[in-house]
Amino acid sequence: MRVWLPVVRAGSGSDVFSERLADGLRAVGVDVRLDWFPLRYEFLPELLRARVPHGTDVIHANSWNACVFTGRGIPVVATVLHLVHDPAFAPYRSRAEALYHDMNIRWRERRALRRCDRVTAISHYVARTVEQFSGRRDVITIPNWVDISRYAPDTHVDAGVDQPFRLLLVGNQSRRKGADLLPRLVSELGDGFEIRCTGGLRNKVDDAHPGVHWLGRLDEADLIREYQSCDAVITLSRYEGFGYTALEGMACGKPVVAFRTSALSEVIEDGKTGLLVELEDILAFASACRRLRDDQGWSRSAGQRARRRAESVFGQSRSIEMYCDLYAEAIAQREHAEGRSA
Repeated sequence: MRVWLPVVRAGSGSDVFSERLADGLRAVGVDVRLDWFPLRYEFLPELLRARVPHGTDVIHANSWNACVFTGRGIPVVATVLHLVHDPAFAPYRSRAEALYHDMNIRWRERRALRRCDRVTAISHYVARTVEQFSGRRDVITIPNWVDISRYAPDTHVDAGVDQPFRLLLVGNQSRRKGADLLPRLVSELGDGFEIRCTGGLRNKVDDAHPGVHWLGRLDEADLIREYQSCDAVITLSRYEGFGYTALEGMACGKPVVAFRTSALSEVIEDGKTGLLVELEDILAFASACRRLRDDQGWSRSAGQRARRRAESVFGQSRSIEMYCDLYAEAIAQREHAEGRSA
């Protein structure tokens, strides 16, 4: 089976998803080709039609550009990471972004969701938004994953006695990711905490917020070490199609504090693997952080439960197996349809 992944590099979680998908497929012996294309292809994805490699059995594309591959006789799988047309996402778009999505993306994505052989979503939340947007009722949820052999607890890490409680925040500096809430959180937390922050793939960090130790952009090995050495992971994100950073922290055995919003409650079990608070409630968020600091026995137990959840629910092998089964079904269905029409 030859699978082609055409990816327009976006500097976001979609890049991470594509890399991890390609690595996971190769690990089980799938012949996969991952091709990166510059951002200009997003404005006119029809140019990708001429780039399909000879002998491709399945095309697996982002839902923004998958429509250009339908009708070629090759099964097409589209994955939705988060739906920008979701009304709940609207407050976190600029006017320019909303206009661009409405003019350039909406019609292409709706066409892809209606015409592709299979459509997948990375969370049940995203699947529901896709069904409401497209009318399609067979969207398949395949959750994201991490390599739990790499994202793993480090039993040798010791914060020492009388050290500040270390919180790690990972993500792009945007309003959707809650960057504007960070100064308020620092103020509410007070003494006894150290917040370490690293930017995501798109944004450079700045040092505008006192009380925050900016780490800059880290490579994966350094990022994993930060997860391992912190006491808890926090995310101030207001909207997530999944919640990669929450899962990465959980895999490293850390409890997570987050808002109860979008897909984050599918990743984090409130009161078991972390703590969820209502959206925008920084007082409650700070209180949850203090609870972890003041009851470190519970915090460590929550981290252990988080690791077990990452292993049992979000392991790579289960999700990759689901994608492989999906490809095989799409190929068989296409071959059956072609045989009947011959």
